[in-house]
Amino acid sequence: MRVLGIDTATATGSVALLDGEQVVGEYLLNIQATHSERLLPALVLILEDAGWSGETIDGIAVATGPGSFTGLRIGVATAKALAYTWGKPLIGVTVLEGLAFQVGFAAEWVTSLVDARHGEVYGCLYRVNGIPEMVTQYWAGPIGDFLQEVVAVAQAPICFAGDGAVAYWETITEIVGNGAKRPISNSIHLRASSIALLGRQRLLAGERHDPLALAPLYLRLAEAERKLRAKRRKCR
Repeated sequence: MRVLGIDTATATGSVALLDGEQVVGEYLLNIQATHSERLLPALVLILEDAGWSGETIDGIAVATGPGSFTGLRIGVATAKALAYTWGKPLIGVTVLEGLAFQVGFAAEWVTSLVDARHGEVYGCLYRVNGIPEMVTQYWAGPIGDFLQEVVAVAQAPICFAGDGAVAYWETITEIVGNGAKRPISNSIHLRASSIALLGRQRLLAGERHDPLALAPLYLRLAEAERKLRAKRRKCR
Protein backbone atom coordinates (compact mmCIF):
# COMPACT_ATOMS: atom_id res chain seq x y z
CA MET A 1 0.00 0.00 0.00
CA ARG A 2 1.29 3.43 -1.00
CA VAL A 3 0.42 6.14 1.53
CA LEU A 4 0.89 9.90 1.52
CA GLY A 5 1.46 11.35 5.01
CA ILE A 6 0.86 15.01 5.90
CA ASP A 7 1.65 16.90 9.13
CA THR A 8 1.13 20.64 9.63
CA ALA A 9 0.26 20.60 13.34
CA THR A 10 3.36 22.40 14.62
CA ALA A 11 6.21 24.50 13.25
CA THR A 12 7.88 21.28 12.07
CA GLY A 13 5.73 20.56 9.04
CA SER A 14 6.41 17.54 6.86
CA VAL A 15 5.13 15.31 4.08
CA ALA A 16 6.12 11.71 3.43
CA LEU A 17 5.59 8.89 0.95
CA LEU A 18 5.31 5.29 2.09
CA ASP A 19 5.45 2.15 -0.03
CA GLY A 20 4.48 -0.73 2.22
CA GLU A 21 6.54 -0.15 5.37
CA GLN A 22 9.35 1.54 3.45
CA VAL A 23 9.70 5.32 3.60
CA VAL A 24 10.29 6.36 -0.01
CA GLY A 25 10.74 10.04 0.76
CA GLU A 26 10.15 12.65 3.44
CA TYR A 27 10.31 16.41 3.34
CA LEU A 28 10.62 18.06 6.78
CA LEU A 29 11.30 21.69 7.55
CA ASN A 30 11.43 23.35 10.98
CA ILE A 31 11.48 27.06 10.20
CA GLN A 32 9.31 30.09 10.84
CA ALA A 33 7.28 29.99 7.64
CA THR A 34 3.58 29.37 7.29
CA HIS A 35 2.35 26.01 6.11
CA SER A 36 0.27 27.75 3.46
CA GLU A 37 3.54 28.84 1.86
CA ARG A 38 5.33 25.49 1.93
CA LEU A 39 2.86 22.59 2.05
CA LEU A 40 1.78 22.49 -1.59
CA PRO A 41 5.32 23.09 -2.98
CA ALA A 42 6.56 20.27 -0.72
CA LEU A 43 3.82 17.93 -1.94
CA VAL A 44 4.57 18.70 -5.59
CA LEU A 45 8.32 18.25 -5.05
CA ILE A 46 8.14 14.92 -3.22
CA LEU A 47 5.66 13.43 -5.71
CA GLU A 48 7.79 14.53 -8.65
CA ASP A 49 10.99 13.22 -7.07
CA ALA A 50 9.37 9.84 -6.40
CA GLY A 51 7.68 9.71 -9.79
CA TRP A 52 4.31 9.26 -8.10
CA SER A 53 0.92 10.81 -8.81
CA GLY A 54 -2.51 10.82 -7.26
CA GLU A 55 -3.39 7.76 -9.31
CA THR A 56 -0.54 5.70 -7.83
CA ILE A 57 -1.33 6.55 -4.19
CA ASP A 58 -3.56 4.12 -2.28
CA GLY A 59 -4.38 6.25 0.75
CA ILE A 60 -3.77 9.50 2.61
CA ALA A 61 -2.97 9.92 6.31
CA VAL A 62 -3.06 13.34 7.97
CA ALA A 63 -2.21 14.64 11.45
CA THR A 64 -5.45 16.00 12.89
CA GLY A 65 -4.12 17.73 15.99
CA PRO A 66 -3.92 19.11 18.53
CA GLY A 67 -1.54 21.87 17.53
CA SER A 68 -1.48 25.13 15.65
CA PHE A 69 -5.04 26.09 14.73
CA THR A 70 -4.06 27.60 11.39
CA GLY A 71 -1.61 24.84 10.56
CA LEU A 72 -4.15 22.11 11.32
CA ARG A 73 -6.79 23.72 9.13
CA ILE A 74 -4.33 23.91 6.23
CA GLY A 75 -3.14 20.31 6.54
CA VAL A 76 -6.54 18.71 7.11
CA ALA A 77 -8.20 20.77 4.38
CA THR A 78 -5.46 19.82 1.91
CA ALA A 79 -5.69 16.11 2.77
CA LYS A 80 -9.48 16.18 2.44
CA ALA A 81 -9.29 17.94 -0.92
CA LEU A 82 -6.74 15.45 -2.28
CA ALA A 83 -8.69 12.44 -1.01
CA TYR A 84 -11.90 13.74 -2.56
CA THR A 85 -10.25 14.73 -5.86
CA TRP A 86 -8.21 11.54 -6.24
CA GLY A 87 -10.95 9.30 -4.86
CA LYS A 88 -8.60 7.79 -2.27
CA PRO A 89 -9.30 6.63 1.32
CA LEU A 90 -8.43 9.10 4.05
CA ILE A 91 -7.45 8.46 7.67
CA GLY A 92 -6.80 11.00 10.41
CA VAL A 93 -4.21 10.34 13.13
CA THR A 94 -3.85 12.53 16.22
CA VAL A 95 -0.51 14.21 16.79
CA LEU A 96 -0.33 12.75 20.30
CA GLU A 97 -0.79 9.18 19.12
CA GLY A 98 1.59 9.71 16.22
CA LEU A 99 4.31 10.89 18.60
CA ALA A 100 3.81 7.91 20.91
CA PHE A 101 3.96 5.51 17.97
CA GLN A 102 7.10 7.22 16.67
CA VAL A 103 9.11 6.83 19.89
CA GLY A 104 7.60 3.58 21.15
CA PHE A 105 11.04 1.97 20.77
CA ALA A 106 12.39 4.17 23.57
CA ALA A 107 10.13 3.13 26.46
CA GLU A 108 6.92 1.32 27.27
CA TRP A 109 5.43 4.50 28.72
CA VAL A 110 5.32 7.53 26.44
CA THR A 111 3.98 11.00 27.21
CA SER A 112 3.21 13.05 24.11
CA LEU A 113 3.32 16.81 24.61
CA VAL A 114 2.44 19.64 22.23
CA ASP A 115 3.39 23.14 23.35
CA ALA A 116 0.24 25.24 23.84
CA ARG A 117 2.36 28.18 25.12
CA HIS A 118 2.19 30.15 28.36
CA GLY A 119 3.18 27.10 30.42
CA GLU A 120 0.43 24.91 29.00
CA VAL A 121 0.44 21.78 26.84
CA TYR A 122 -1.78 19.39 24.98
CA GLY A 123 -0.86 15.94 26.21
CA CYS A 124 -1.66 12.29 26.63
CA LEU A 125 0.03 9.35 28.34
CA TYR A 126 0.31 6.13 26.33
CA ARG A 127 1.46 2.60 26.97
CA VAL A 128 3.12 1.40 23.80
CA ASN A 129 3.37 -2.16 22.57
CA GLY A 130 3.00 -1.66 18.84
CA ILE A 131 -0.14 0.49 18.62
CA PRO A 132 -0.19 3.10 21.42
CA GLU A 133 -2.84 2.56 24.09
CA MET A 134 -4.28 5.68 25.74
CA VAL A 135 -3.84 5.64 29.52
CA THR A 136 -5.07 9.17 30.26
CA GLN A 137 -7.64 11.35 28.55
CA TYR A 138 -6.45 14.17 26.30
CA TRP A 139 -5.10 17.05 28.35
CA ALA A 140 -5.14 20.79 27.64
CA GLY A 141 -3.77 22.90 30.45
CA PRO A 142 -0.79 23.61 32.74
CA ILE A 143 2.18 21.30 32.20
CA GLY A 144 2.79 20.81 35.93
CA ASP A 145 -0.73 19.55 36.65
CA PHE A 146 -0.55 17.04 33.83
CA LEU A 147 2.86 15.76 34.90
CA GLN A 148 1.50 15.04 38.37
CA GLU A 149 -1.13 12.84 36.76
CA VAL A 150 1.50 11.10 34.62
CA VAL A 151 3.75 10.38 37.61
CA ALA A 152 0.83 8.93 39.56
CA VAL A 153 0.08 6.40 36.80
CA ALA A 154 3.19 5.57 34.78
CA GLN A 155 6.28 3.63 35.76
CA ALA A 156 9.77 4.90 34.97
CA PRO A 157 11.34 5.24 32.53
CA ILE A 158 8.87 7.56 30.82
CA CYS A 159 9.74 8.90 27.37
CA PHE A 160 8.57 12.44 26.61
CA ALA A 161 8.12 13.45 22.97
CA GLY A 162 6.91 16.47 21.05
CA ASP A 163 7.76 20.16 21.02
CA GLY A 164 6.19 20.43 24.47
CA ALA A 165 8.91 18.13 25.78
CA VAL A 166 11.52 20.44 24.31
CA ALA A 167 9.90 23.62 25.64
CA TYR A 168 9.32 22.33 29.18
CA TRP A 169 12.11 19.82 29.71
CA GLU A 170 13.36 21.58 32.83
CA THR A 171 9.88 21.36 34.38
CA ILE A 172 9.61 17.70 33.35
CA THR A 173 12.89 16.74 35.03
CA GLU A 174 11.98 18.70 38.16
CA ILE A 175 8.73 16.77 38.59
CA VAL A 176 9.55 13.37 37.06
CA GLY A 177 13.22 13.20 38.03
CA ASN A 178 15.69 10.69 36.55
CA GLY A 179 12.83 8.59 35.22
CA ALA A 180 12.21 11.15 32.48
CA LYS A 181 13.74 10.28 29.11
CA ARG A 182 13.56 11.86 25.72
CA PRO A 183 14.49 10.50 22.31
CA ILE A 184 17.25 11.81 20.10
CA SER A 185 16.55 15.09 18.34
CA ASN A 186 15.42 13.63 15.01
CA SER A 187 12.66 11.66 16.77
CA ILE A 188 11.39 14.14 19.34
CA HIS A 189 9.38 16.15 16.78
CA LEU A 190 6.54 14.52 14.87
CA ARG A 191 7.34 13.26 11.36
CA ALA A 192 4.84 12.72 8.56
CA SER A 193 6.35 9.27 7.98
CA SER A 194 5.08 8.23 11.43
CA ILE A 195 1.60 9.51 10.58
CA ALA A 196 1.79 7.54 7.31
CA LEU A 197 2.97 4.33 9.02
CA LEU A 198 0.27 4.41 11.68
CA GLY A 199 -2.31 5.50 9.11
CA ARG A 200 -1.32 2.60 6.87
CA GLN A 201 -2.05 0.10 9.63
CA ARG A 202 -5.50 1.58 10.12
CA LEU A 203 -6.25 1.71 6.42
CA LEU A 204 -5.27 -1.95 6.07
CA ALA A 205 -7.62 -2.72 8.97
CA GLY A 206 -10.44 -1.13 7.00
CA GLU A 207 -10.66 2.16 8.89
CA ARG A 208 -11.66 5.24 6.91
CA HIS A 209 -12.69 8.84 7.54
CA ASP A 210 -15.20 10.71 5.42
CA PRO A 211 -13.27 13.39 3.47
CA LEU A 212 -16.20 15.75 3.90
CA ALA A 213 -16.57 15.18 7.65
CA LEU A 214 -13.03 14.86 9.02
CA ALA A 215 -12.25 17.78 11.34
CA PRO A 216 -9.15 18.92 13.23
CA LEU A 217 -8.78 18.04 16.92
CA TYR A 218 -8.35 21.36 18.71
CA LEU A 219 -9.04 20.41 22.39
CA ARG A 220 -9.68 24.07 23.24
CA LEU A 221 -10.71 27.36 21.70
CA ALA A 222 -8.22 29.48 19.80
CA GLU A 223 -6.57 32.19 21.89
CA ALA A 224 -8.43 34.94 20.04
CA GLU A 225 -11.76 33.23 20.71
CA ARG A 226 -10.93 32.80 24.41
CA LYS A 227 -10.06 36.49 24.73
CA LEU A 228 -13.26 37.48 22.95
CA ARG A 229 -15.39 35.35 25.26
CA ALA A 230 -13.60 36.73 28.31
CA LYS A 231 -14.20 40.28 27.07
CA ARG A 232 -17.90 39.56 26.55
CA ARG A 233 -18.23 38.16 30.09
CA LYS A 234 -16.68 41.34 31.53
CA CYS A 235 -19.14 43.48 29.55
CA ARG A 236 -22.19 41.71 31.02
